[in-house]
Amino acid sequence: MLATIYRFYLMGLTVSVIITIISLIVWLVYRMSRRLDRTKKERQALLYEAFIIFLVTTPILSFAFMAILVMVTA
Repeated sequence: MLATIYRFYLMGLTVSVIITIISLIVWLVYRMSRRLDRTKKERQALLYEAFIIFLVTTPILSFAFMAILVMVTA
């Protein structure tokens, strides 16, 4: 039982990592294409924000995707 829950959590974690990375790459490319960040300091702040967003949203989304995977397989 515990192994099954762990497996669902790891699957949800991988899905959330993939979706978060893809969305952050799209966001960064959008900002780079519009040239919204002019100075080096602004670009560094943007990368820092992206890293913090990744760290905060990945665990939350992993539980959400785990719940979806449990409902789909049930």
